[in-house]
Amino acid sequence: MINIVIVEDSFDAREGFRYLLSLDSEIRVLNTYENAEALLDSAEVLSHTDVVLMDIELPGMSGIEATRIITETYRDTDILILTIFEDKEKIMKAVNAGAMGYLLKNCAPQDLVSQIKSMRKGGSPLSPFAARALLEEVYQRNDNSRAPEDYKLTKREIEVCRAIIEGKTYREMAEELHMASSTAKKHILNIYRKLQVNSRVSFIKKVIHENLIDAL
Repeated sequence: MINIVIVEDSFDAREGFRYLLSLDSEIRVLNTYENAEALLDSAEVLSHTDVVLMDIELPGMSGIEATRIITETYRDTDILILTIFEDKEKIMKAVNAGAMGYLLKNCAPQDLVSQIKSMRKGGSPLSPFAARALLEEVYQRNDNSRAPEDYKLTKREIEVCRAIIEGKTYREMAEELHMASSTAKKHILNIYRKLQVNSRVSFIKKVIHENLIDAL
């Protein structure tokens, strides 16, 4: 069961998402909130939350700032930004704050449900625009970046790195690289250890800030 909370200032949108998600037997909506402050005051709910659906433009604290606070305090909780904004600056700020996904509110209902489930299995749900924006940042960010270090990655680990950058889930990696899902997970853990990161988001940040794409 995936425990979810929704942070959305529009009542209609908030209740629409609640109804949609409640139709799936594998998802439980714990609560909904119209602002980030109300969620942050609900420590007991957050401690049992797997996924937060977070709007960006909220009254008071922004969804991006709330994402930063939640990911620092509740490390097992994933933040999925659900917004109307296709804006590269907002995407980068959300990812740097710790968001594990970035989707548009007009995505198909079945896609939202499947992306939530995918995220809990190691995926990083991204709208096509968000995925393109992140890849552009990875490929174009050269100024003030450190020279890539030799992390002694194997050929197979480099293939897995590329799959991580492309946002593939464990299952998609396994199918594409012809390996078991458990083997894909093992490679990812080894990569994280070598790069001294502990999550997909921190991995992407390292790739961006050190311009490691050239080494992959």
